[in-house]
Amino acid sequence: MELDLLSSRINLNHTCLKLEVSIEDIKTKHPNRTDLITSMEQSLHEIKKAMVVYQTLEKEFRTTRQINFDLQHINLELKQDVKDLKKIIEFNNAEL
Repeated sequence: MELDLLSSRINLNHTCLKLEVSIEDIKTKHPNRTDLITSMEQSLHEIKKAMVVYQTLEKEFRTTRQINFDLQHINLELKQDVKDLKKIIEFNNAEL
């Protein structure tokens, strides 16, 4: 999962950089192609917005994963406490 997250982030960044380079190239070589430039700049803006959302979701995922890990740990401790208490109850019942 970590590798997929990292790979996706790298791919988004790379796509963004390629688009920026292409836009600059078209502006330099074909400045009259405003339709293409405008469309590409709009796409670049959308990709950057997607990157912000992706970063937010990635942070939330990491936080949630840590909370899940912590809760699993607490759950295991509580299960062990229940086992220990059951043994104490059995021992107390045996003494009666």
